Amino acid sequence: MLSPDQLFQRLLKELRPTLAEQGFRRKGQNFVIESTECWGQINFQKSLHSAAGEKDFTVNVAIAAKRILSFYGEPTAQPPRYYASHWDIRMWDLIPGKLDRWWSLSDERSYELVSPEVTKHIFELAVPIIRNHLSEEGLFQLWDGKNPGRFEYPTLKYKSILLAERGEFEKLPTIFERIQEICRGGVAEAGANEHIGLVKRHYLQIH
Repeated sequence: MLSPDQLFQRLLKELRPTLAEQGFRRKGQNFVIESTECWGQINFQKSLHSAAGEKDFTVNVAIAAKRILSFYGEPTAQPPRYYASHWDIRMWDLIPGKLDRWWSLSDERSYELVSPEVTKHIFELAVPIIRNHLSEEGLFQLWDGKNPGRFEYPTLKYKSILLAERGEFEKLPTIFERIQEICRGGVAEAGANEHIGLVKRHYLQIH
């Protein structure tokens, strides 16, 4: 009889060949895919608070732009952690009206119920949204669309970097104003002003 953790590993193992057909390769608890501009990944996040005899997990979907990684001095030859990507969302949140979802594995019966559902959502939701947006233009579509990601402030920072990289400097003042608006008077204000100054010095030679 397999343990809950062994069942979890079995799920990843069984997903590997079909995800490989879509261009994803397994990297630990992630399946990653690369384009010339971006990294995409499907992350299986295990809960730190699973009950005894169970393994709870959820699935995250993420995309990172290589030029943003480079701006921060991070390597571009490998994907960042999913939570350090430039767009990420729970897979379950891609279904309108659905709440955050964690699956639980405990025995063969639970596996028979969980595996088909997770597999279905991965290939109907996670794979298409990554493959269709694995570019800088795709990231802008996500940021400006119905699935913008989780937090506005980091997204605005990432947008400002890519806009500057693309030479779309006329769009930066609006982004900077919004960053200052949502961070004014809060703990993020100093960091926000530092980011704006850094972008101006790096791309606009404004000191």
